[in-house]
Parts: sequence; structure tokens; C-alpha cells
Amino acid sequence: MRTFPRSSPSTLLFVVLTGLCFLSMSVQAFGLALGSSPSPINYGSTPVNSGPYTYLTLTNRTRATIKISQVAVTGSFKFSGITTPLNLASFKSVTFMVKFVPKSVGNFTGTLTVSSNVPKVTVPLSGTGVSAGSTLTISPTSFSFGNVTVGNTSTQTVTLKAGTLPISISAATTTNPEFTLSGLTLPKTIAAGQSLTVGVNFKPTSSGSTSTQFSIADSAANSPGKITATGAGVSTKQHTVGLTWSPSTSSVVGYNIYRGTTTGGPYSRLNSGSLVSTSYSDSTVKSGSTYFYVTTALNSSGAESIKSNEVRAAVPTP
Repeated sequence: MRTFPRSSPSTLLFVVLTGLCFLSMSVQAFGLALGSSPSPINYGSTPVNSGPYTYLTLTNRTRATIKISQVAVTGSFKFSGITTPLNLASFKSVTFMVKFVPKSVGNFTGTLTVSSNVPKVTVPLSGTGVSAGSTLTISPTSFSFGNVTVGNTSTQTVTLKAGTLPISISAATTTNPEFTLSGLTLPKTIAAGQSLTVGVNFKPTSSGSTSTQFSIADSAANSPGKITATGAGVSTKQHTVGLTWSPSTSSVVGYNIYRGTTTGGPYSRLNSGSLVSTSYSDSTVKSGSTYFYVTTALNSSGAESIKSNEVRAAVPTP
């Protein structure tokens, strides 16, 4: 009996792989024999009784001929440009058209199925039928809120106008929860030729620049409508105005400090009791405001002197 030398592990692996290359229909063991592209197909919004089409390509991924026996489609979809039965040679492709033709307004789904001597190919189909000629005009389509103090809300308005046919709005979404819409209760129908004013709000929760995109889903042919917005949150800062004055040359027991919002008064006293020092810190000021201050002196009998010269203090923003 003849003895063969023992093969090394690498030689054995080579022999196994070489053997696989000659097995019948070997490619099917690693993937779909008949591939389709694209899959699935979504046609988006399409006017009723129109018909956008997509080119669909079937590719034979095996070393053997695939016999396509039937192509079928369900729903409001049609196909053309392919005749069965069809023999598709190894690594060859065939391309044909798949069309969406909605007969009414609404959402539609369907399936295109390719039957052959290999496993079936199924392509999900979907689309939305909308009123022919219907449009939704959005004005403006972009907003800039600038700087807004964290926790505060800034609001601008957008106008939504229907075209020659009524528009039904079913949903409105935002990519950033700091931006919201107000005055839009869903679902909402806008009559033909009529407008709806909606609030666009920005309420920052932290400091820094940010943005969003609103998407408005509706029955218009140009759905979804888009709105973009940008803004920046700025933090709230507590400001303090520090005041000092020269002591009176007369015999006094204290001082009063007064504040006004316009030059020359009127003024309101800030201290509850007389001040014995010649300084005062006003922490009740607001960002972006301007104040005017004066002081008076008090003698032992409680008499008050004339007001001092006025000083102006501008509080920064923020």
C-alpha cells in the first residue's frame, strides 16, 4: 500500500477552498444568487395620477444561468421594460422601470416579486399620493434668533399658505427640542388660498450656538416643508454696582442712597436704614439697564441734606 506524505494545515486549507470553487451553485451558500438594486424603493410624495419611475437592476451573482420565470407587482405600482421568461447569464444584469401611479390621496405600499430557479427576490415599494397641483408656501423658511438668555423664550412667526387646493398638515417635527412651534394644533387643514400664522420659539437650556430644522409633513406635492432656525444661548449673570462717596464735612450720623432710571430723577431710596459707611453695593440691577445715583447726609436730628451730584452706571449685557 502506497503511503502519501502528510499534508500541512495550509495545504489542507488550500485543497478545501479549491474544492468549493467547483461545487454547483456555490455562490448561493454565501449570498443571494439574484440581487436587486435599489431595494427598498420609496417614491416620497407624488401627485395623484402622475407616475415617477425608478430603474431597478437585477444581477446574476452566480456562475450559472438564472431562469427568471415571472415578475409581479402589487399595489399602485407598475413595471415595464422586462419580458419573461428570461434567461440571465452568469454575472449579467437586466434593468427595467418600476413606476408609482397613485389614484387617490394617501399612503401606499406594495411589493415587486421576481420568481426564478433560485430564491425569490422581493422589493418593498412605498409612496404617498397627494393632491395634484397642491402646494404649501412657507414664509420665511429660515430664522436667526441671535443671543437669548438661558431659560428665556424668544418667538418669531412663520406663515403657512395653501395653494389652489386645501392642505392637510399631519405632523411637525424638530431636530432640536430647544426650538418649538406654537399655534399649530395637529392635524390641521388650511383651506385653499388661506394662511396660518405659527410661532417659532427658541428657549435655550444652556450657553452656546445651536440650530434646528423643522419638517412639516402635509398633503402638498412639495411635502415635507422645511424650516431652519439658529440661535445662541447666553448665561444669566448677576451684576452689582459698587458706589463710594466722600464723607460729609458737616457733623452727620449717616447717609441715604437713591437710584433712578432717568437722569435728574425721580429717585427711589435703596437703603432701609441710614448708612454709617461711605460705600454701598447695589445687587438689584438688571443686565443691559442704566441707572443714576445720588446720596444725602443725615444729621443727629434726622434732617436730610440736599442731594449730591448724580453718577451714572451702565450695566453690561449679559
